[in-house]
Amino acid sequence: MTRVLVSVRDAVEAQVAAAAGVPFIDLKEPSRGALGGLDPAVIARIVAQLRTCAPQAVVSATIGDWPAEAADEVAARCRAVAATGVDHVKAGVVPGGAALALLRQLDALRRTEGLPIVPVLVADDGVPWALVDAALAAGFELLMLDTVDKRGGSLLQRCAPADLQRFVAASRAVRARPGLAGALRAEDWPQLAALAPDFAGFRSAVCAGDRAGTLSAERLSALLRMSAGAAQA
Repeated sequence: MTRVLVSVRDAVEAQVAAAAGVPFIDLKEPSRGALGGLDPAVIARIVAQLRTCAPQAVVSATIGDWPAEAADEVAARCRAVAATGVDHVKAGVVPGGAALALLRQLDALRRTEGLPIVPVLVADDGVPWALVDAALAAGFELLMLDTVDKRGGSLLQRCAPADLQRFVAASRAVRARPGLAGALRAEDWPQLAALAPDFAGFRSAVCAGDRAGTLSAERLSALLRMSAGAAQA
């Protein structure tokens, strides 16, 4: 069953997501970019709150938008976010000349320091297969596709259905858990359920206004009802 991941920006939104029963809560600041990061001290406070009010929820946080060339900064941020007590640390990898080197560094942090890193592979121009293959070969337990430009259409519009099916199947084949995100809409749920990733990420679809707006309890409840209905079907 595909789980719903919802991104929240502060303690108030985290409480809304927890009260709604969101199974996977992601911490980020959308006004700072696709993977805009919160201050680690803020992340730590929200994590402590969620461990009390939603102990069953999986909690992740992003490290912020960094170029692949900023290796030292990426490593430092991964360590700082991991120290807040989140279950997963999401680090973006944009296709380009330094992307494979960054992915190897993230793998080293995972293996040598035990950091719970989830590579988020940017798929604005389609599934980046070289990065997908490298991440799966490295043995990451979770792997995610996402988009940076949220105005250019959803991930489902940017990637061919057959490619997304291949990504999910390739992940499952090595027992990795695949995730899909990127301007996804509530009405995308039937297609997402058919693809059956481990989780699907939402922000703008559950906000009043755009993704930088306020989390809407009504929209969130509607999305969760839709996902529950698909699971029962």
